[in-house]
Amino acid sequence: MRVSLAVLAVVLLVTLLPAQNSTRKLRREPGEVAGRVGSAVPWAETVQAALASSKESGKPVFWYVPSVAGSPMDRKPEIDRYLRGGPFSWPSTIALLQTRFVCVDEVPRGELQARFGLRRNEFIEPGYLVLDATGKVLAKVDQITTLHPQWFEAPLRRLVGAPDEGFPGAPGLREAWQAYRDLDAEAAIAAAEKVLQQAPSAELSAEAQWLIGAALCRSGRRGEAVTRWQQLAAALPDEPLAQKAALEAEGHGPFVHAFEDFLPLPAGALQRDPVDGTRCPGVYDEAQLWQRSVSFLLRAVDDDGVYRDSQYDFGGTDSLPNVYAAVTCLAGMALLTADQRARDGALVLSAPQRERLGALLDKIRANAESEAWLALSDRDEILWSRAYALRFLAAWRAQRPGDAEALKPALQNAVGALLALQPDTGVWFHEYGNPFAIATALQALHEAKVAGVDVDQDKIDRGLRALAQNRTAQGAFTYSHTRRGQPRASIDGAAGRMPLCELALQLFGASDQDRLAAAVGAGFEHHGLLAAVRKYDDHASSLGYGGFFFWFDMLGRVEATLQLQDAADRKARLAAMRGLVLDLPEFDGCFVDSHELGRVYGTSMALLCLSRCAR
Repeated sequence: MRVSLAVLAVVLLVTLLPAQNSTRKLRREPGEVAGRVGSAVPWAETVQAALASSKESGKPVFWYVPSVAGSPMDRKPEIDRYLRGGPFSWPSTIALLQTRFVCVDEVPRGELQARFGLRRNEFIEPGYLVLDATGKVLAKVDQITTLHPQWFEAPLRRLVGAPDEGFPGAPGLREAWQAYRDLDAEAAIAAAEKVLQQAPSAELSAEAQWLIGAALCRSGRRGEAVTRWQQLAAALPDEPLAQKAALEAEGHGPFVHAFEDFLPLPAGALQRDPVDGTRCPGVYDEAQLWQRSVSFLLRAVDDDGVYRDSQYDFGGTDSLPNVYAAVTCLAGMALLTADQRARDGALVLSAPQRERLGALLDKIRANAESEAWLALSDRDEILWSRAYALRFLAAWRAQRPGDAEALKPALQNAVGALLALQPDTGVWFHEYGNPFAIATALQALHEAKVAGVDVDQDKIDRGLRALAQNRTAQGAFTYSHTRRGQPRASIDGAAGRMPLCELALQLFGASDQDRLAAAVGAGFEHHGLLAAVRKYDDHASSLGYGGFFFWFDMLGRVEATLQLQDAADRKARLAAMRGLVLDLPEFDGCFVDSHELGRVYGTSMALLCLSRCAR
């Protein structure tokens, strides 16, 4: 059986870790060639030096801001590599910056930071400013989480009057790029190989080999892609795309983490200047978002049916297989909904896409029924993999009742595995015991009961008591489990998690409609607090909100809203939730919150929200 290099890398990583639960984070540095990404751009040392050069040359200053002093971002080096290995490694972008701008990449501090308003929570890295020679701001873009060379170049070209020549691929690779952008990987590979047979220049050869690796990767053959990129890096180490290839092959780059692609974009996404990072509201309707998001999910998976784009390692590097499993099951739930929409005619998929969707769902089901893909010694993130595997299997049974009998053993095993994680206190946990982990487990167990699976009522009751122990008299839920005394939490600080926690109690008759409605209302009232830090990858506000809570809380709010008995209120709130989601796509029609959790997670959660808003 052929095993991809991605799978082997994870197996090797887990093998090298201590055979016990660990919170140790092993974050590797790029190798020598990969470490040179972005160096082809002529970066000045300081903004002051760049402004002086601007006065002499008449060129505006392009100021790349990789981070800001005092930022709460956890993975600053990673997102910096995404930009340096993305647009700053792309030949046409490099040429544009070299010829039309004075470039600088200084991290702002002190007076410089205050002068340009580059403070935490005001400017979320990575981003850039364009300045004239006097320091006047001509453009300011932050929160860049999706990468595409044409989108990145478009506003810069307009600013300096450079012509827009369409997708910025090498003219000699036009046929290969067209096939790639038509989602025909085999034709793209064949056309690029044909160019390589003609002894092209080093730059064209690098782009052709990069394209072949990209086509292999996006068609599920990541191991073959890595081999191709490694060969490119070894053969042409001074070419920017070869340095990018090395970065991607080592697992550091934006492409393998699904933050970058090169597919066609609508004029509406290219002709508007960015005003909120890579978010692009108003360009796509809901049907188009389903189309583009499902297509993305079909391309971003490894050949064994596992999504490995996430870098969420707060529970330690040994927890990553369980993070991958949780994200994969959430993606599976979204794809089950997409499959039903395709059957109903609401989603149009090509024959190859339908075939790929069916095969992928079968792989995800096989993974969800197995323990082979899990890190069983980890106790920090295994809850999510167990709970979402149970929810995926329950969703499969609900959508495909003909498989109910065959699914019984897997569902019962999944229930047993989730119950086994509950300690005597009743407090389910991930990195620590907390009410939203308890609520997630209870919600999954409720879906198992609906599916006809026997669940130990004593353990459910134990979980309900533990969850209620964390609710204040005002209805707020604490962040961590209350061990002693009275729970303490503010409504504004708890508003994101309140709907999910109240929902879990309500599902088992331990809450009421007034409490549920109040929790949902709090989520809406304080939504802005959650949205403000959506693209940070750590706790970023004084209330403890971070980007990784955004889609988690959004889905909890939608699912709690569905349980409201007041039909008019339920309908209005679902419409409001739908509006919030439709306002959040990235310029390519996909979704993200924390870059560390990734775009597969964000896109899957957004589709799940939309599907439930339509009920």
